Amino acid sequence: MSHSNSVGFTQSSTFSSKPLYAIRDFFTLISAAWEEAKALEQKSHKNSANW
Repeated sequence: MSHSNSVGFTQSSTFSSKPLYAIRDFFTLISAAWEEAKALEQKSHKNSANW
């Protein structure tokens, strides 16, 4: 009986860690896109200032 409990626990811990990795990757992607957008915004402000 304890063996089936440990197997169930292992499966649930594996299942619960995967969404966390997905969320972390999602925020990493959002962060990278935000940085890129900020850099492009700075560049466009410099270009418009030159006009």
